[in-house]
Amino acid sequence: MKRGVAAVVLLAAAAAHPAERKLTLEQAKEMALRQNRALQLARLKVEEARSKHQAARSDFYPKLHADANYLYFNKKLGTTLTPGELGFGVLPPPFPPIAVPLTVVKQNLLLATASAGQPLSQLWKIREGVSAAASEVGSAEAQAAKGEQAVALAVEQLYCGVLVAKRQIAAALLRQEAAEEMLRDAGEAVQAGTALEAARIGRRAAVLEARHALAAARAQLADYQEALNLALGLPVTTELELAEPPPTSLAFAAAEDAVAAALRSNPELREASHVIAKAQAGLRAARLDYVPDVTAFGQLFHQDGMPALPGNFAAVGARASYNLFDFGKRREAVKERQLLLDQAKLNHQRLQEQIEADVRKAFRAVEQAAQALDVAREALRLRQEGERISRDQFELGLGLKSAYLEAQAARSSAEADLARAEAGWRLAIAALKRLTGEPC
Repeated sequence: MKRGVAAVVLLAAAAAHPAERKLTLEQAKEMALRQNRALQLARLKVEEARSKHQAARSDFYPKLHADANYLYFNKKLGTTLTPGELGFGVLPPPFPPIAVPLTVVKQNLLLATASAGQPLSQLWKIREGVSAAASEVGSAEAQAAKGEQAVALAVEQLYCGVLVAKRQIAAALLRQEAAEEMLRDAGEAVQAGTALEAARIGRRAAVLEARHALAAARAQLADYQEALNLALGLPVTTELELAEPPPTSLAFAAAEDAVAAALRSNPELREASHVIAKAQAGLRAARLDYVPDVTAFGQLFHQDGMPALPGNFAAVGARASYNLFDFGKRREAVKERQLLLDQAKLNHQRLQEQIEADVRKAFRAVEQAAQALDVAREALRLRQEGERISRDQFELGLGLKSAYLEAQAARSSAEADLARAEAGWRLAIAALKRLTGEPC
């Protein structure tokens, strides 16, 4: 009985407190990449395109076809021949010619064929179809890679947002504690007659502002946590214990290096290149419509119902077909494919120019984030020194506790600013990696 009560208490406690989970940044990215529904759809599209490519390749090989027909006629099919028609000569008059009935086709007829046809001139068009299918595979893979980079960047943004929000909450708590201590000092000074009531009113307003800042920081943390849980496919109430992310670095010494990498590996540019290749294959296939279709074939026959023919026989041959006149349809098809190719090339050029501008802008953002990081580190060093001085003064009785608490709050705020600057630096590099096609 006691064990049952204890189990109920444990279950109730587990239900009252949300699940808790420890995560690193890499684990969070892997989880999101594995469980994201949009990425699962993109990977299925890649598999679909690969199957389509393999199906197109099968058209290179001969096609085997079997056919069987069974016929029952309502009457016997025959003919009447004379001895002369059969090669036996003719009886002299006055004897009449003798009619000989012959069965040409039985009332029951079975005819079966097996044929193999190998396309010849169509191989050129099949090759273009295979090239177009391969381009679709490349486009699908580029789209999936673009989606993976977007998900990884979003997870990193939310992950850093949670860590920064926690630092901001710690700083806001110290700010509130310092403001409340200063309010007590102001109240004592008013009671002693060494300060006016306006000083206490100002300190009370500062306490309210600190409480408001703390509430805002907690709300922001809750928003980031819920969004991160949704991105990871976890229940929104899951409490995450996030490890500090490892340091990151910039892989490019100059903006030109980043631009060259983006023009080589950017997923959008890769997709646009595959669209050009597909349009080129489509144009070549449209021009091949002017080439006759030539197919070599062989056939095996089996029949039961025609006594004059052998039961099994075979034949080989070739078949050719050509559309002599189509009222300009092929000409307009070639024109349409040429226009699609021109559009694809123009879009690729537009993307190149846009991505180059975006990469240069992202590189400047990285440089600006690096400068902000240096400033935040120097500010934290100064705040730490100010806290040390205030602590020494307070311990020697030369300063107020409120001043020491205010110095602690200033140092904590500087730590939060440094965390925000580090997150900005990390996210700026991640955004640049996304443009250059590197894993985020």
